[in-house]
Amino acid sequence: MSRIFAIAAKDLRSTFRNLPALTMMLAAPLALSALLGLAFGGAGGFSITAAKVTLANLDRSTAAAPAEHGGTAGDLVAGVLQAPDLKDVLAVNTAATAEAARQKVDDGEAAVAVVIPADFSRVVYGASAETTEVELYRNPTHSVGGAVTESVVSQALLVFNGARAAAAAAQGLAVADGREAGEVAAAAQRGVATFVRDAERGSAGLALDQRPPQLADGEKSEDVGIIGGVLAGMMVLFMLFGASGVAQTILTEDQDGTLARLFTTPSPRRVIIGGKFVSTFATVLAQGILLVIGGLVFFGIDWGAPAPAALLVLVTAAVAAGLALLVISLVRTPGQAGAIGSGVYLVLALVGGNFTGPAQAGSTYAIVQRLTPNGWLLEGWNTTMRGGGVADIVPVLLVTLAFCAVFFALAVWRFRRRFA
Repeated sequence: MSRIFAIAAKDLRSTFRNLPALTMMLAAPLALSALLGLAFGGAGGFSITAAKVTLANLDRSTAAAPAEHGGTAGDLVAGVLQAPDLKDVLAVNTAATAEAARQKVDDGEAAVAVVIPADFSRVVYGASAETTEVELYRNPTHSVGGAVTESVVSQALLVFNGARAAAAAAQGLAVADGREAGEVAAAAQRGVATFVRDAERGSAGLALDQRPPQLADGEKSEDVGIIGGVLAGMMVLFMLFGASGVAQTILTEDQDGTLARLFTTPSPRRVIIGGKFVSTFATVLAQGILLVIGGLVFFGIDWGAPAPAALLVLVTAAVAAGLALLVISLVRTPGQAGAIGSGVYLVLALVGGNFTGPAQAGSTYAIVQRLTPNGWLLEGWNTTMRGGGVADIVPVLLVTLAFCAVFFALAVWRFRRRFA
């Protein structure tokens, strides 16, 4: 064991004396991560500008609405569009006429114009099978704002249509049962109004219960920001590349002849390669710690609980060191190491999801990602950043360590054959 640490200490001294290489390995990843983070919205995370919507509520048929409703059906739609929960994505202003609303879109002052027709309440609360249409006049270049507005209005209209369908069915049954048609129509009208009012207030009998997924320990999952996902993927990728740079000192020693002489000593090959592994591991570990601290300080990234986050950094450094030694054992020159190593790491990044994040569980891409060590690591980071503990990432740690052991064993076998 002392020989392993002696070899590692010698390599670490050489690595940390090379300031240009050290700067590229430690500072460059942090700078690039910062640029990527800012590209996705800075410390506040990814955001979109609220779409400007012009609303022309022409519905004035208050006589058609039941007295207890206290407003028109158009007022309900307007209330949905102007709800406080949507103020970050929809900035709604009003226009007196449909022409004025459309003109604001034509002039570029609004992305979408919503025109509620004058007969809206009469059709919604009426007993007949009349139809009407809410107009969406949209600028095709504002795709996001138009899609959000269309979704909100469509959901509101679904509530109205559902209430009308239920009232019509109940009315038909009541008439068939021999009740007075006028009394039944009035009751159906009140039923539509009550259902729509309760749905708008969020107190309908059927509601959507939205909750985050549960972790193994019963705690709720936290939301992972865009920057957090980007930095986690980039950190793993940078650590793979960083390990490759450190491990290339083996090729330098080979060209200088010192590595062959080292292999002639009584120290077993696995001890010598173990020393190289420890030096690479320590350097990449420092890189990972710097990236975690940088993400926390500059972007406020919540990496999760300290224990699982620390274990993931340690395991990432280990698998990066093992893979770097394996790649170095297969090449002859630093040039080959750079070209082949870069190809290997980029393929792993594409397959493992470093640029896209973890895939949806159960999908084909999620299965493919699990064929790579970095795919497992990203899954672990995703779990930890959502509030998971050590118990939640045990499979990730075990599988990744298995990758590391296989990489190291293959590297020792390859070096043994190469310097037999």
